Amino acid sequence: MSYQFVHIECYSAAPRKVKGAPEQVNTAEQVFGEAMRVPRYSRHVAEPKTPIKLDGTTTLKKLEALWAKKVETIRETVKSAKGTSYQRRLRRDAATLYAEIHSHPLSVETLTHDGGRHAPEIKTWVQRVLAHFKIRMPQGVEWAAVLHLDEAHVHLHILAINVDDPKLDANKLHAGKRAATEVRASCETPSAICSLPRPIPKPLPPRPRKRALGKRPETIARNKAHNAARLEAWRTDCRAARAENAKVLASWKEENRTHLKAARKLRGEVPEMVAYRAAMRQFQDDYHRAVGEHCGLLRDGPRKARLTTKQHAARKAIAEQMRVQSAELDRRTLEFAQKQAALSNVIAALSGGGAEILGGELVMEDMPNCLTKLGESDEDRIIQGILDLLVRAGEAGVGALQLSRDDEIDGPGMG
Repeated sequence: MSYQFVHIECYSAAPRKVKGAPEQVNTAEQVFGEAMRVPRYSRHVAEPKTPIKLDGTTTLKKLEALWAKKVETIRETVKSAKGTSYQRRLRRDAATLYAEIHSHPLSVETLTHDGGRHAPEIKTWVQRVLAHFKIRMPQGVEWAAVLHLDEAHVHLHILAINVDDPKLDANKLHAGKRAATEVRASCETPSAICSLPRPIPKPLPPRPRKRALGKRPETIARNKAHNAARLEAWRTDCRAARAENAKVLASWKEENRTHLKAARKLRGEVPEMVAYRAAMRQFQDDYHRAVGEHCGLLRDGPRKARLTTKQHAARKAIAEQMRVQSAELDRRTLEFAQKQAALSNVIAALSGGGAEILGGELVMEDMPNCLTKLGESDEDRIIQGILDLLVRAGEAGVGALQLSRDDEIDGPGMG
């Protein structure tokens, strides 16, 4: 895998069937359990390992406890058909947990065998993923992130709860569903298509009353036979009524299917789905700019772009080159920031008497190591120029520094 992979989804307390896997269901409890590697939810992993905690406002265990408490205690006010209001518990199928899965193309086996080489790459990827997540999330979101190293590829899970929302609405954290909701609210007429009226089932015949058995043996036997016959006749009538109801319902389903198909064709694309897909494409584009391109990940795979093997390999090479350049820029920026901090310490030492200028050189008992090993880079020349100015200012006075500033600091920039 050489392209980015990020999946976002919302879950509820009620089980929900997984499309394409009839025997599998997803629940919020199952998502928590899989992230924490609870055995009953981790059977797809050959050798489950303890997840590595990355960042977040809390831990996964505390987040699950908070989610369970909120779901049980929340009460919503609803209006009945008669106009009266009453309170009820939060619906079990309400989306209350938001989850993200991010995967890196590096295999766990490669990371295990050559961790010294690839660990900085994974660390940078994790930092960018979490920084991008924090930017996207609104205030008042409780979340936790963990890294898994027990499957084929390095990947991480982020679970979040929208605690500031009165219904813990996780859909408000989902980029696509949030866009669809906004469009639905702005539509003057609903885009949903109404089904044909559902047929009213034929009522079943009433169960026959039993005849009293009596006291004489022959009367008891006769009445028992009579009751059994009437009961069997009633069951036959019920079977006939159910069969008739099933036949009418099947006919309605076929007619309704044809009706919905024709109505969808006339309606065209649903505005909510157009907004959903556009928002998800934008999410993937933003993710690639913030994370993917800096980590050597392509925006799309070869099948999506219809590329040949050679074309895809060329794109991978360009992406890897961009990743190396981005990593080098990050390294240089960090080093320059460290040297700037060290220079500030030197200036503070000069002011406080912890350093002095003797014989045209800056003397300090604990000179920062990064300042004693300045190289030939643009950043190093800038730092060296500032050090030279400090020495000249110490020898000639502050006024001399002011006179020579314009022609002394005219050096190369960071570009």
